[in-house]
Amino acid sequence: MTEAEPLHLDRIDRKIIACLLQDADLSNAELAEGVGLTAAPLSRRLARLYTAGVIRQAVVINPARVGLGLQAYVEITLDRTTPQVGERFLDHVGKLAEVVEIHAVAGDFDFLLKISVRDMADFKRLIWQEFDRLAEIKTIRSTMVFDSPKISYGYLP
Repeated sequence: MTEAEPLHLDRIDRKIIACLLQDADLSNAELAEGVGLTAAPLSRRLARLYTAGVIRQAVVINPARVGLGLQAYVEITLDRTTPQVGERFLDHVGKLAEVVEIHAVAGDFDFLLKISVRDMADFKRLIWQEFDRLAEIKTIRSTMVFDSPKISYGYLP
């Protein structure tokens, strides 16, 4: 199975995912009870969902509570869109802790990055010291986030 090929999810799989999307802190016992399974079948299903990459284990932090008061989306247009240029760009920005998401996109720009930093001075340092020195970058356009009234980490169609 390739990454792009969807895994068949039955009613129970979907119920497990829906419960975890609603409350990721559920214990296995609570989750098993919520979906109508015993511990062993639930464990097998969870293992299958993790192994197949349907569920990713992650910790989601509140950036402001850890001193990261500024979130921004940065649109990057590369000078050329060749695999080598893209790989050099990704190799560099992928190592930057402040870059918390990287999305390759189609449209008016090539990459959309989510940046999480302490403040505007930290953002300016990141752009001037890390991004401006990359010859692969043609344009940088930033949008600052001032509120996030909804953040969702998935849904099931």
